[in-house]
Amino acid sequence: MNEKELGELISKTAVLMEQYQRMCAQMEQQQKQMAAVLEGLAQEIPAMLGDSVQSALQPLASDASQSVRSALQEPLKQHEHQMGRATRELSGSAQSLADELQLYRWMSRGVLWKAAATVVASLGILVAGAAWLGGHYRQQISQNQLEAELLQAYNRADVVLCGKGRLCANVDTRGRGFGTEGQYREVRPRP
Repeated sequence: MNEKELGELISKTAVLMEQYQRMCAQMEQQQKQMAAVLEGLAQEIPAMLGDSVQSALQPLASDASQSVRSALQEPLKQHEHQMGRATRELSGSAQSLADELQLYRWMSRGVLWKAAATVVASLGILVAGAAWLGGHYRQQISQNQLEAELLQAYNRADVVLCGKGRLCANVDTRGRGFGTEGQYREVRPRP
């Protein structure tokens, strides 16, 4: 994988993470709005029902209202009980939504940390690879410079092939000797 492909992969990962975060934020906003509307409705319905029943019963005569009240009392109690149960269920649903939202937050944080760790590890690999390649090529360049110096010295020396794989040189016999026993002499430069 070259640097360009790695860069594209990192870029695509970052775009996916942004889309995922944006989607989570939108879902969170929608869930908050729905929970607020449901909770508001759950709190308003019993009061509205009580107000409407009370205003309907006031114009009736006291006897008629007493009869109606006693007749409606049991259904109203049942209705209030049902409304209370519905309110509790709505509250439970809102809590479940909040719990799921928290879970999504934790999951998105985990994905973010994993993506960040992947990016850091990739960068570390790139830096290590670049350092290794730099050292390797530095060594190659040093070796090539040494070989170039040797070839330049061969070019300046008066040396020829003199038979089957043998090398003959125009040696300076008066020059000082080199080597442990002085067996090497300098080669004269080409005229």
